[in-house]
Amino acid sequence: MVSDRSRITRSSYEKEPAWTAYERAGVPDAVACFARARSPLGRLAAATLLAAAALLAGCGSLPTNVGKTDSLAIPPNPASPLVKIATVSSPSPEQTGVRLLPLGAYSLDTRIQLAQRASTSLDVQYYVFENDATGRLLMTALRDASLRGVRVRLLVDDLYTTHSDPLLRGLASFPNIEVRLFNPFCCAREAGVAGRYAASIFDFGRLNHRMHNKMFIADGVMAVAGGRNIADEYFLRAADANFVDMDAFVMGAVVRSMSAIFDRYWNSEVVYPI
Repeated sequence: MVSDRSRITRSSYEKEPAWTAYERAGVPDAVACFARARSPLGRLAAATLLAAAALLAGCGSLPTNVGKTDSLAIPPNPASPLVKIATVSSPSPEQTGVRLLPLGAYSLDTRIQLAQRASTSLDVQYYVFENDATGRLLMTALRDASLRGVRVRLLVDDLYTTHSDPLLRGLASFPNIEVRLFNPFCCAREAGVAGRYAASIFDFGRLNHRMHNKMFIADGVMAVAGGRNIADEYFLRAADANFVDMDAFVMGAVVRSMSAIFDRYWNSEVVYPI
């Protein structure tokens, strides 16, 4: 879904110009100028600086993707409370129910409630999963679910994981939780967006493919999907600026399709265990 950014005082993660992302990450002007350069000479100079930065950072590539086992969505368990609710609420297995979630507070609470009520599985997929109050709140809910025996699969795009890397690794250490990164960077993981690209400048063709999916699926029968990533500004919880966005709470036939989409990403060759 496309967000309404008309009341936002800063660019979003997904719509900002490339150099804005570099500057927001606090990288040197010499690197940020690569995206700004307009003339051929300017681009050449900027590219030269980037190449030098890459050599200094130590270019690298990902290792062979080993140690990863494919898995699929767990079929709905009739004993699950969520499955029971979905079953009695659906007039037909082929129909889908949708409720829009325009308010950030309700949208976040829906995710928390699904995590707390799930008894079988949670499949969670996001472009941004930030290390802030919102991100930690949802991670805590996922951790608590895993301790109840719920299988948790969390898939996050690796572009903006500089601050959340330690939390994601910690979350993956709990039983019943597996965390994977989509199209990860090999090197300079603490250097911010531009630093990561500079350290893998010759792998740009691969790294330019990112994952913008945003899904939260509980017990294979209920889900939240839409425009919100997991960060304070998506739920009106940030002090300086917030995004106006939209999600939808869904159940019914479409959730089976969403689970199949999640499985395709989860088992993709460009997805690595954290």
